Amino acid sequence: MRKHRSNARGLGIVAEQIVALTVAAGVILLLVCAMAFLLTKIDAGKSVLSAMSTGALVIGAYFGGYTGGKRRKRNGLAAGALTGLLMFVFILITGSIFAGYSARITSFGKLLLTVAAASIGGAIGVNVKRVP
Repeated sequence: MRKHRSNARGLGIVAEQIVALTVAAGVILLLVCAMAFLLTKIDAGKSVLSAMSTGALVIGAYFGGYTGGKRRKRNGLAAGALTGLLMFVFILITGSIFAGYSARITSFGKLLLTVAAASIGGAIGVNVKRVP
C-alpha cells in the first residue's frame, strides 16, 4: 500500500530551505573565520580578500544546495537554485543595510556563481547514495 503524503507540503519546503540556508551560513562563517586568521598572518591586498570572500560564498552555496537537495530527495537542481537565489538576496539586503553596499555589475557575476554552485550541490545531494 502506498504511503500518503500530507497536502501541507508548503511548510516542509520552507523548513528545508531554512535548514539549507543555515548550513550555508555556517559554512561561510567558518570559512570567513579561517580566512581572517590566515589574513592576520600574511600581508594580502584587496584583490586577495575579494577572491577569498567570493570563494567562501561559492563553497557555502554548494553545501547549502547539497543539504537542501539531500533533504528534499528530488528536484535537486531547482532546490539548489532556490537556495542560491535566497542566499544572494539575503546577502544583498544585509550588505545594503549594514555596509551601504549597492548592486554593481560584479553582483550579477556573484549571483550566477552562487546559483550555479548551489544548483550543482543540490543535484549532487539528490543523487548521493543513502546509507540505511
